[in-house]
Amino acid sequence: MTTQTETSISCQPSTTRPGAARRTALVLTGVLTCALPAMFILNISRMLLTGVETEHRFHQATGQGLILFAVWLLPILGLLRAAWAGARPSSAAGYQHLALIGTGAVLAALAPGGGAPYLVGVIAVGGALLWWALPQRPRLRLPVRVNPVLAPVALLATAWFVPYAIDQLQRQNAVTVGDHFTNPHFFDMAWLVTVLMAYLILAALVPAARQLALWTGAACLVLGTAGLAFGESTTFSAVTLLLGGVAVVAGIASARRDA
Repeated sequence: MTTQTETSISCQPSTTRPGAARRTALVLTGVLTCALPAMFILNISRMLLTGVETEHRFHQATGQGLILFAVWLLPILGLLRAAWAGARPSSAAGYQHLALIGTGAVLAALAPGGGAPYLVGVIAVGGALLWWALPQRPRLRLPVRVNPVLAPVALLATAWFVPYAIDQLQRQNAVTVGDHFTNPHFFDMAWLVTVLMAYLILAALVPAARQLALWTGAACLVLGTAGLAFGESTTFSAVTLLLGGVAVVAGIASARRDA
């Protein structure tokens, strides 16, 4: 009952209709932060549909492409939508956005090749401007209540993805020429799975972020399916697909438990 009350309080809307100057700031920062991921989504979708660089289809569909771009863009849209209506953005959207930037900064320091620090820097600067423009910022200082359903799933995902992320970073650092040097595909894959780990950990710890388990589950389902479809490791793809299903079921079960 306590968890439910705290969650509902943290999610209660508080509306403050933004004025013309604030709406102008939202438009400018919205265009600034959305233009790049939207352009990438269109370009990568074109490459997938027309068969450009077919050897990179797995990366195009996942870490260097559509899943990572969705993880990048959708929280921004959530922040903007709430701000435009004068409501406080959800804590989950705030956590999502900060998880992307925070994990990207750490990984870019570990594997700086291929321009990763510049990309993360652009995202961080745009994100900072967006948060400055918000009439109300998401509540982030919330009570921690470990969810007994999601906590084991978060630990399982961490145990599965950490070795993969380390391997991808090592591969990125080992590249000195070619496509994987100029376009940090391996870094992007490490970034994607690290963000998904962060989502599950947040979902397991913070009641207002429980829904992030469903995001992780959906992303893992797509990641595993793309791996099977585009010739990645069968073991990695199958386990990731299974993990996605478990995360979705756990997310639904935890939502019912908190209801």
